[in-house]
Amino acid sequence: MALLRRINDHFGRCVQHAAGDMFTNIPNGDAIFMKILHDWTDEDCIKILKNCWVSLPDYGKLIVVEMVTPLEVKSGNICSNIVFGMDMTMLTQSSGGRERSLSEIENLAHASGFSRCKIVCPVYPFSVIEIYK
Repeated sequence: MALLRRINDHFGRCVQHAAGDMFTNIPNGDAIFMKILHDWTDEDCIKILKNCWVSLPDYGKLIVVEMVTPLEVKSGNICSNIVFGMDMTMLTQSSGGRERSLSEIENLAHASGFSRCKIVCPVYPFSVIEIYK
C-alpha cells in the first residue's frame, strides 16, 4: 500500500487506480493499463478485453504489458529464452495462462471488438502493446 500511495501522490492528477472485478465491470477511462493477460485462458482474456472495450470511449486505447513470444526460438537470444522460460512457468503454475505471440494477442483483441494493436515499446523481455477501438 505504501508504494501505491507514492504512485498516487506522483501520478494522481492523471492516473486513477481503481479496484474491482475485471470479469464484471471495468471503470471508464481514456486509457486502461493492464499486465494480466498471461494469467488467463483465451476465453477469459476475451471476457476481460470485451469489458475494457465497453469502458473505453471511441478514441480510447488499452495499454497492455506482456511478454510476447517470438515466432521461433532464437538460439542464444537471452530475451527469447526468458520469454519461453516464463511460458513454461505459466503452463505449469496456472490453469490456462500462457505467454502469447503478437498475432495471438491481435486475435484476442479482434475477437473482443478492438480494431488493431501494435507493439509501441519493447522493454525486454516485455512489450508495451497499444490496443485501439
